Amino acid sequence: MNSSQPLTRRERIKRWLWRASGIVGGCLLFYACFLLLGFCPVNRNYSIPPANDRVQLFIRSNDIHADIVMPTVVEDVGIDWSNVFPPEHFQGDVRNSPFVAVGWGDRGFFVETPRWADLKCSTLINALFLPSESVLHVEYLGEVEPGEYMQEVLITREQYRQLAAFVRSTVGATDERGMAKTATEVTYGPADRFYVSKGRYHLFNTCNQWTGRGLKGAGLPVGLWTPLKAQVLHWLPRIDDSASP
Repeated sequence: MNSSQPLTRRERIKRWLWRASGIVGGCLLFYACFLLLGFCPVNRNYSIPPANDRVQLFIRSNDIHADIVMPTVVEDVGIDWSNVFPPEHFQGDVRNSPFVAVGWGDRGFFVETPRWADLKCSTLINALFLPSESVLHVEYLGEVEPGEYMQEVLITREQYRQLAAFVRSTVGATDERGMAKTATEVTYGPADRFYVSKGRYHLFNTCNQWTGRGLKGAGLPVGLWTPLKAQVLHWLPRIDDSASP
């Protein structure tokens, strides 16, 4: 005969809270282990390419996010981004812009949060915990110089082909001319647009992982897994003056 007494309501709540805290703690520990992978580098055999086989890129970053900044046209590689992201899509005149910045991320966060002051708790929760729609953010730039938030990267022409192929592979839809389709009429300014992209954004597939995958596939040293900006930037070589084009 079972002589145990039924649990009181308070005891049931206490047991539920202990179980819930254990689940949450386990998930956080699991994710923390994944974060550590970002500090295990790949492509450590990278070397700065010779001056006669070199394309200059930049990784543009802010507090949490990293974009890939590429030359708009590299003729001897056969890449012209204006054929993918045409100037007529932009409010301003970007036809002579020498560089284009491309980033990938959660649509709600990108489109609905132009400033940190616009960030909503619901947007953040949806981006992190629910697989959500993604977009590519494309911005044409003028002359670019290395700086605190603009890290120079040098790669070979073949590596650039590989990187460009990755970026193109994440374009979600194109028109009859093969040009990317815009995702919204919302912009940050006259030189940027949002485009339809492939992939769902979530805690295990972040904007920085997109950047890290592109760089890793092109043979650049980054973290094995790059959910955070630091794991993209930490292993990239610093280019000294002697290596500049």
